[in-house]
Amino acid sequence: MPESNRQNKTAMQAAYWQAQLSSDLVTEQQRREFEVWLNERPENKMAWQEINAFWLGLDSLTEADITGAASGRVIAFKTSNSSKPGLRFVRPLGIAASLLLMASLMYTQAGFYFADYTTAPGKQRNVTLADGSEIIMNTDTAVSIDYSAQRRQITLHDGEAYFVVAPDAKRPFEVQTHSGQVRALGTEFNIKTRRKDVTVTVYQHSVRVTAENGKVLESLPEGQQVAFSDDALSAVTTANLQRGQAWKNQRMIFQDRPLAEVIEELNRYRSGKIMVMNDAIKALPVTGVFATDDTNVALLTIEQSLPISITKITEKLVLLSAK
Repeated sequence: MPESNRQNKTAMQAAYWQAQLSSDLVTEQQRREFEVWLNERPENKMAWQEINAFWLGLDSLTEADITGAASGRVIAFKTSNSSKPGLRFVRPLGIAASLLLMASLMYTQAGFYFADYTTAPGKQRNVTLADGSEIIMNTDTAVSIDYSAQRRQITLHDGEAYFVVAPDAKRPFEVQTHSGQVRALGTEFNIKTRRKDVTVTVYQHSVRVTAENGKVLESLPEGQQVAFSDDALSAVTTANLQRGQAWKNQRMIFQDRPLAEVIEELNRYRSGKIMVMNDAIKALPVTGVFATDDTNVALLTIEQSLPISITKITEKLVLLSAK
């Protein structure tokens, strides 16, 4: 293998491990595998130092740097962990590619590679199961199906899905998530995952919720929702059903929601990453109805209504900063 190809492969591996170890869902097994990789070759350690030095160096970027990146200038920043002290010069395209790689890997779960059905960012899919039940999959979602004579089990690896369950008293309909399980006691419900958090909203009848730590909500009734994680089960709240299922009509509805939350939602519908560069603007309130199939229009609308500036580094990397 040519030396340049070998170096690129090692750099990609380092970026992969940086993303995995930054994830909230990293496991002890993954940590052990990382240690094995790190100690295999001196080149691996060097690539690991470089990727971390690069990431830390991003903290020193100023708004002037960002503007320069958009105009094609070379960015210089200090790295605190480099083997060679001083300034490191990185072209904007390299920054964009590295950020996109890390961001995409960080939020891509292994389930996407083993799932029976998946959707790409910005896409939706309807799946009709053997018993007539239906799954409406939202953007960036992965599910697996396990039907037998005794049970109907769905694994929602990541993303969001709306379930319309066909009645079958002899076979429970269960949805397994990374933080717990939902059993259908009725007909229609929605499950949305976000890192370790899972939100369940019931549209018809009721469901039973079991968190990973064993806490159980015996019956979540129609019109209510609950959130849970590995070790917590929230109080039951009244759901805004219209807002909650707006995505099925390719819409997002926000009412005085923080900018950071809105951007996190927009990112679910894009290939790439929108990054909020200033803490001062993260809490700015956003109200609006946006189309899920054109997040660029949503961004322009937000820019016109808030004191923020948008800088497009590439088609897949967009930075938001204070004016």
